[in-house]
Amino acid sequence: MPQLENKELLEQLLKSTIEVIGRRTSEAYANVTIGLAFQELTERYSFLKYVKIQGTQYEETFEIVTIQEEINNIDPLEVGKAARHFLNKLTKMMGKDAGYYFLREIKENLPSNYEKTIKEIGVDLDYLQMEFITEVKESFKFQIENSEILKYMITILFEILDRSEGRDSAYNILNELIQRLTIEHPVLKHVKINDIRAVQGVDIVTVNLDVDNVASTQVGVAIQKVIQEINNLLEEKGDHSFVEKLKENINVDYNLKLRDVGVNLDVIKVSQSLIVKHVIKALVEILSESSSKNYAVVLVNNVLRKYDKKFEFLKEIKLESTSFSQNDNGIDIPSVIDSVRASELGRSIQRIIEDISISLGEDAGRYFIDKLKKRLGKAYLLRIEELGVNLHMIELKRNLMW
Repeated sequence: MPQLENKELLEQLLKSTIEVIGRRTSEAYANVTIGLAFQELTERYSFLKYVKIQGTQYEETFEIVTIQEEINNIDPLEVGKAARHFLNKLTKMMGKDAGYYFLREIKENLPSNYEKTIKEIGVDLDYLQMEFITEVKESFKFQIENSEILKYMITILFEILDRSEGRDSAYNILNELIQRLTIEHPVLKHVKINDIRAVQGVDIVTVNLDVDNVASTQVGVAIQKVIQEINNLLEEKGDHSFVEKLKENINVDYNLKLRDVGVNLDVIKVSQSLIVKHVIKALVEILSESSSKNYAVVLVNNVLRKYDKKFEFLKEIKLESTSFSQNDNGIDIPSVIDSVRASELGRSIQRIIEDISISLGEDAGRYFIDKLKKRLGKAYLLRIEELGVNLHMIELKRNLMW
């Protein structure tokens, strides 16, 4: 059973909810909204009569949330059911834009021990948010074409660059970037950056509608690459807030569309140490499919030791088969990896993957690179490519040997 009592759990959950809604609106609005939601639920869950939410006019002399001790006598699972119903109702009352961020912010606002305990009584905030996102997709059916997501995102990128770098630099950066990346990502040939410094009354971005016939995943990869390049450029200048600014400017419909086409903003700022951990985890998992987890860990460890004289930073990477699990507890990556030159780190990853691929032999190694790409995912593939890792060359070399 939960270690925290019903009274403590509900008090913290309600206070966190009021704080989250209050930040986006006002505390008075939060109290009214929560009060209405509770009023509707009291008929179904009679024990909610023990909960009282005071108006803000009493803030100086009373607790905003007061709960009677009698609620501790109620089955925690019943309290969890009521809390889950309450959060669902509240999220929908707030609408799709505010509701999209609401549950995530409550999770971030709750102390970790409370989040764990409310999950034990059936309130899984991650699941509730995913459930809400699914309902939004079904309810609103907001169809966004490739041309629309491209125009929307590049316009936002220009606006952010305009505010931080000035209009001239914003135009030059985006124009040069789109032209340079068109060879690698042909979908960008449909995009034109207009020089609004010289011509007034035109949109900064023009997108040819022919791009709507292209696979949306290709559009997603191109958008991810453009965002990554701009982030790298601004970080070199000391600006580390670009991704957060970008997240703040994207509305919920386009946020969902970005996820559908494979864009992952969270991985943009992923450290080199996390990239290495993700690659090693993927290698162990693939090798474990045709052998034991212990053997897979030993094999990857042996390859690391093989190259740790050439790449000294590999010496500190440790894998423990006894504690290796899906949450990476068995992978110890030293912080020094984050200070290694990107090209040097890329060469070491290339050697490790190449060595493992060749060691598998013809049959086991035939689909190794394809499996690795799927395990890594599009966002991480882009990140290791930026480090200079070329999986296609590894595949060609392995095929020539066999």
